[in-house]
Amino acid sequence: MPDAIAWLFTAVAVAVAVCGAVELVTGWIMPWERDRVLRPVPHGIGLLLLGGGLLCLVGAVSFAAPPGGVLPEMLAAGAALFVAGAALRGAASFPDRGGR
Repeated sequence: MPDAIAWLFTAVAVAVAVCGAVELVTGWIMPWERDRVLRPVPHGIGLLLLGGGLLCLVGAVSFAAPPGGVLPEMLAAGAALFVAGAALRGAASFPDRGGR
């Protein structure tokens, strides 16, 4: 992958993670997501996990391979973080069941 595209994907991944951190700290949700998000905490954690997963995937695929042959582990970790973040973002759109 060319350098410019790799840095673009890295910037997007960092922006997603920063949005998740801002949402967790302040409770502020992006304006285009406010009508869908009913629970901001799982949504913020999901964004953090999505950003971390994207960073692992971009780092494993586009930049120089990490030393020691950890490429499969890095790809697996990135995919797991990405899937967990997507699941939490999906769960944030369902209403709370009114726990105890």
